[in-house]
Amino acid sequence: FGILFLDLDHFKLINDSLGHNVGDILLQEIGKRLSKSMRATDTVARLGGDEFGILLENIDDIRDATQTADRILSVLAEPIDLEGAETITTASIGIMMNMPGYNDPDEYLRDADIAMYRAKARGKARYEIFDQAMRDYFMLRLELEYELRLAIEREELTLHYQPIVSLENQKVIGFESLLRWFHP
Repeated sequence: FGILFLDLDHFKLINDSLGHNVGDILLQEIGKRLSKSMRATDTVARLGGDEFGILLENIDDIRDATQTADRILSVLAEPIDLEGAETITTASIGIMMNMPGYNDPDEYLRDADIAMYRAKARGKARYEIFDQAMRDYFMLRLELEYELRLAIEREELTLHYQPIVSLENQKVIGFESLLRWFHP
């Protein structure tokens, strides 16, 4: 099986500019389009907000999942009439394939979500396939943010000023400040 984790790009803009009622209409239309474009064995679910999960059962390999993601991107690119305001929406999709070592369905969703965020970071309106390096990166970043917050409390940061020197006349024309972290 495979899991697709889909998040609409720029959905907040729809809610903020056209209103939450129109945003709800858009979500309903997206749900209909997703359901129509899936096989009878697939499951489409709205996970919350503008996020959808799709369970692809009985697929042979990653190509089946990527073809489905391509089909979804095409279906979503078709114009949608939102009470007289025509719009086109895109989505970022994370793909997670069945892998050994997972004990809980939430672990699959977590990793599909990580892949979706990678798709957003790489320009949106696309999909990314999860790999372990993605989770390692997110865990490293989370740890780094946590340790940086502690660095302030532990006074591990020191401020230094560095002169900016003109190459023409060798005179100091300014300073830049540098924050150095002395991490244990």
